[in-house]
Amino acid sequence: MSRWYGSEPVWWAPFERDARLRFGSDLAHRYGDGRLTYRLSGLDVVGETDPVLVTISFYADPWYDTYGQRPQDFPRVHAKPGVASKHRYAADDALCLWYPYDPEERRWTSEKGLLDLLGIVERHLFLEHCWRRTGGHAGGDWIVEDAPHGLPEGRDWSRIGSTRPRRRRAVGHGFRRPP
Repeated sequence: MSRWYGSEPVWWAPFERDARLRFGSDLAHRYGDGRLTYRLSGLDVVGETDPVLVTISFYADPWYDTYGQRPQDFPRVHAKPGVASKHRYAADDALCLWYPYDPEERRWTSEKGLLDLLGIVERHLFLEHCWRRTGGHAGGDWIVEDAPHGLPEGRDWSRIGSTRPRRRRAVGHGFRRPP
């Protein structure tokens, strides 16, 4: 088997550097069998009483659809399993963090690093918390514009990129670097 990105220090060392500086020993990793998993034992999320356990798994050969993206740009992220949410994948309760057919500049890619991804996770968990507090599936409010679910019919989805109008940001850039 050829070597994959997750086993190469040239990929993972710069990828995780800033997250390790911020979270220290709270951030651990496990590598093996074509899978690299990060475990953050305590992500502080506004509104949550306790820090949230987050796991992020990268696969050499993902078992799930990556919608044409590179596997390193479409990890599986899990946190607060089983809670009500309108933005999770039904197959495994992974967080749905971005619209996979948005152009690269509007979604996370591994070049942005693990700390940036954890910032997106933190924001997503805050939005889930607000949505549940305002009614959840019974009419809860997702307080920023959210991406559509599913794939619109009648389109050729073999290419990456969306023709949706550009979303406006409800709050600043957070952990994302401005373009």
